[in-house]
Parts: sequence; structure tokens; C-alpha cells
Amino acid sequence: MIMRTATSILPLLAGIVPMAIHLEAEAQNDIENVIVETYYVSNADDATDTIGGTLAEGSRTYRVFLDLCADCSLRAIYGDANHALVISSTAPFFNNLDRGKTFGHAINNSALDENSVAVDSWLSMGAASNQRSGILKAEDADGSIVGGVNNDGGSAGVQGGMLVNNDPDAGIPLTDADGLAPLNGGSALPPNFFTVGDINDVQFLDSVFLDTTKHASFTTHDLRIGCADPGTKGPTSDNKVLLAQLTTTGELTFALNVEVERGNGDVVKYVANDSILLVDETANGLLNYPPVCGCTDPTYLEYDPTAGCDDGSCQTEIVFGCLDTLACNYDPSANFNVDALCCYGPNDCNGLDIALICPGVGVDDLEADRFEVYPNPASHEVFIDQGAHRTGTMDLAIADLTGRIVLHAVADPSPSGVARVDISRLPSGLYTLQVSGTGLFGTARLVVH
Repeated sequence: MIMRTATSILPLLAGIVPMAIHLEAEAQNDIENVIVETYYVSNADDATDTIGGTLAEGSRTYRVFLDLCADCSLRAIYGDANHALVISSTAPFFNNLDRGKTFGHAINNSALDENSVAVDSWLSMGAASNQRSGILKAEDADGSIVGGVNNDGGSAGVQGGMLVNNDPDAGIPLTDADGLAPLNGGSALPPNFFTVGDINDVQFLDSVFLDTTKHASFTTHDLRIGCADPGTKGPTSDNKVLLAQLTTTGELTFALNVEVERGNGDVVKYVANDSILLVDETANGLLNYPPVCGCTDPTYLEYDPTAGCDDGSCQTEIVFGCLDTLACNYDPSANFNVDALCCYGPNDCNGLDIALICPGVGVDDLEADRFEVYPNPASHEVFIDQGAHRTGTMDLAIADLTGRIVLHAVADPSPSGVARVDISRLPSGLYTLQVSGTGLFGTARLVVH
């Protein structure tokens, strides 16, 4: 059978047989999307209130949601020495002077009908008040308890005069849908909530998002905001977790880093930039706003694993091979050279059998019916099927994009010729799998998500 897998750079390993194969599958990541919703746009009537502090006309309230896989949960939002947590605007963030809080779960649900409390700026681990989780307005079917006739009017005067603007930029009017999930058990407090890190960073967080409007930017290199095991999930089956509500007249930008717990208990880190990546970290461009776009298909040379959106720049599908014209197996149809595939003679063939690969033997011909790798893409484990007629011990090596071997194992297949490989500790990305054994040499491209 011909393997159809994802692409990666092949390492310099003995026993590699050349191949040219392409991907026809897409990986589903732990992070499915990051959604920035325009929750409300203020008008002149809102600006007349002074009890909650002047909410400038034209202020936009944004809500940021992390859309996670069905069995994933959010453990933490963080900034560390290598990856700053940044939330910024070109104008100060609005914080309600009357009832403003640093975190969504600290907002008293009964205060949401008072002046401009409902558009206060805060961070969140899912909650929009002490009794309600946050959801997208488009997914909220139980009406609204804020704005309009629900609102006390503040110093604007007549009850119902605040938060009634129906600016189309905000989508559904706040008076029709408030983005508050139906009451479930009486509390929306994140489980085992904590804030740890440098005390100065904690104090700065409060000064930016508590009850003043002096700051336009928050940056930390030493702060974790989160929940202990098992983390927090969104209130619906779509599993969208509210991360922040931010009100400003300026242009919003952010760079977030998050810890996500998978259904099997593994905790993985996703960071906004890839300038430094540790072994347990994966860059995800969706965590930047505005997102940086690029090629998001790993089967193309232009692939950018940090891209947060696809800009159509994928042009050249990857085909591995030997591009050295001095090699006896030079492959002009390839567009990505792999030195380990090049054979120059009986004593210079990278451990390959020169009688098999030179001269003129096609890549697909060599690789056909060698072995099958599944599932691919994979998250936790893969199975390697070498066929019932090959049941000997297999030597397995997995290499990353730099050619560095990140996993090496010796597997004893089952009687049917199938071996299991645990890949749960590998960060998401593109890899090359080399399999060798009695009568068996081959490589496959593997996507871990």
C-alpha cells in the first residue's frame, strides 16, 4: 500500500528508502479557534453617566473566546521569561469606577444592570459574573438582563437609557442577547482559581483592569492565571471559554499564552510567538490579535506553523528526494533535498541497498507495500502495520523539522505485524518517522496535533 501522510524534513539516518508522497488529511488542534467578538459599541447617552466613570462615546467592548476541542480544558493564561502575555490598546481600557473588577467571576451578577458595569474590562477563566459564564451573543437564546429597561440609567437619568445602542458593528443588540450563559448550579466561579507570579505583576494587573482607566497596556513575564486540575471548559458543547472582556476607544492587540489540558490528562503549552520554543511548547498564531496570516497547510513549502489564518500563500507542495545531480538516484521531480536519501556508490549510500535504489528506480515503487502508519494526524499514539508477513522487531526513530531525533524506540509488533508507538509527549508539529527491521526499511511523514 502507498502511505499518504504529512510532510517533514528527513533526518540523516541509516536505512532510509526515498519516497515522494503527499497529504490528504487535516489535523484538528487542541485550539480550534480564537474568537474576538464585538460585544457593544457605546453612544452619547452612555457617555453621560459618571457613577461608573465616563464611558466615552464610540468605546468598543470586545470579548475574547478560546475555542477548544471537545475534551480539552483551559488550565491557565500566562506570561513567562520567553513569552510575554500582552494585552494592549492604543487608548486606555475602560474600567467601571463603581463596581469594576479584575476578573469576570468577581463581577456581582446582580450589579450587571447598574450603570456601565456590564461593559467593565476584566480577564476571565470562563466567567462573565459570579453566576454566569460568558458565551457568544449569537449563541445566547435566553434574552438579556442588561441594558435598556433592565438598566438603572446611572447618572444618565431615565431608567433604560444606557447600553441600548444598536450599532451594527456590534451585531446583536445587547438588549436582545447579553452573552450570559443560563444559570447552571448557581455559580460560575472557576474551579480552584489562582493567580501566581511576581507580586509587582499581580499589582500591575489589578491597576490595569480593576477600577481605573489610566492604562492602555498590560505586559507580564511572570504571571499565571488559572485553575487547578482539571481546568475549566466552556458552558456549551462547543467548548468556547471566555478569556477577557476589554472596552477601549483604541485599537486592540494581544499576545496570549495558554496551558490546555487534553482529555487524557496531558497539559500542553501554546504560545503566541516562536522566537524561543522549549520542548513542551507549540507556537499558535491564533493567539495573536490581529492574527498574522500565512500558509497553514503543512504539505507546502510555504507552510508557517505560527500562522493564525490562511492568506492563500500556499503554492508549492512538498516532494522529498535527492536533488544532488552527482547522486545515482538524483530526483528532478523533488523540490526538497534530503541528504540522507542520496546514494553515491556502494560504500557511500547512507546504509541503503544500492542495488535497489540505483539506477532509475522510482520512489513510489520502492515505498509501496512497505508499511502503513495510522492514525495520521495523531495526538497520543500511532500504529505501524508492517504486514503479517513481517513480524520481526522494528527500530523506530522520529525526527523533528531540524532533523533532530526526538523519539527512538525498539518495538515488538503483535502477531499481525502491528506495533504501537506512544507520541503523547511530542509537541504538535511535523515529523519524519523512520522504520527499519528485518527486510524492512522505510520512512513516513507524521503530523502530531
